[in-house]
Amino acid sequence: MNTDDLIAALAADTLPQPGIAQRLVWSLPVALAVCVAAFVAFWGVRPDLGAALASLAVLKMILPVLLAGLAGAVAIALAHPVEMAGRRWAVLAVFAAVLVATFVFHLQRGGLSGLVEALSISSLWVCLTSVPALGLPFLAAILWSLSTGAVLRPRLAGAVAGLAAGGASAAIYAFYCDQDAALFVLPAYGTAILSVALAGAICGPRVLRW
Repeated sequence: MNTDDLIAALAADTLPQPGIAQRLVWSLPVALAVCVAAFVAFWGVRPDLGAALASLAVLKMILPVLLAGLAGAVAIALAHPVEMAGRRWAVLAVFAAVLVATFVFHLQRGGLSGLVEALSISSLWVCLTSVPALGLPFLAAILWSLSTGAVLRPRLAGAVAGLAAGGASAAIYAFYCDQDAALFVLPAYGTAILSVALAGAICGPRVLRW
């Protein structure tokens, strides 16, 4: 490389790069469009969607969106080393604790036999495969956006990004799923979302290195 090439390369490095927020603004709508297109093509909405939206079943759509937002906020903080993520972690932890407590409450009411009965249906495997499949576009979008930051703990950031992606995809999948029992939704959706988090933890060190 001659002097002119070196100067040009150094000058290129000083050009402003799109930040995380700007990349998210670009990539998340694309991920959402891909996810919705796949959902319409391969899943579709449940026949009684109107009735479901007017019942407690609507929480299947609302709670995953909240999870996506909370986890996404933590992931963004992890991409900025100078930014303190403690408060965001605390809110996410409280949210997770409420979900766990809700599951324990319903488990005490229904018992282990009720849990086994709720999960002994084909919808379980549909959920465990559909949520991760629908979450891949979101995971790719979030990891690509975070890669422009300075992530010090890429595996952790990838896992949290996976939580956000899994929450988003679970909310969309809920428009198809007609299983509304808490003993099905909490463990099935939770496991599916955690599988996306695992994928994020695996991909994080490869995508978020700097």
